[in-house]
Amino acid sequence: MSAAGIGISKGGPLSTAKEELTRLIQDQPDDSSAEEIVRELAFHVMVDRGLADSDARRIVSNEETARRIRSWRS
Repeated sequence: MSAAGIGISKGGPLSTAKEELTRLIQDQPDDSSAEEIVRELAFHVMVDRGLADSDARRIVSNEETARRIRSWRS
């Protein structure tokens, strides 16, 4: 898996980042704008990063998140 977290999805665990991003672009509707395609690619990378963080236990509980937000209001 690359630093961007791309690699494990429909393309299979051995897909390269280029192959995975190419597949994502090809899956977009023909009338998609450049902005829509970039947004979809960014979303995919962010989801993969979040899943990798979760797998590595780099998470913050809901309770801790609520405590942090309350501290901002003080």
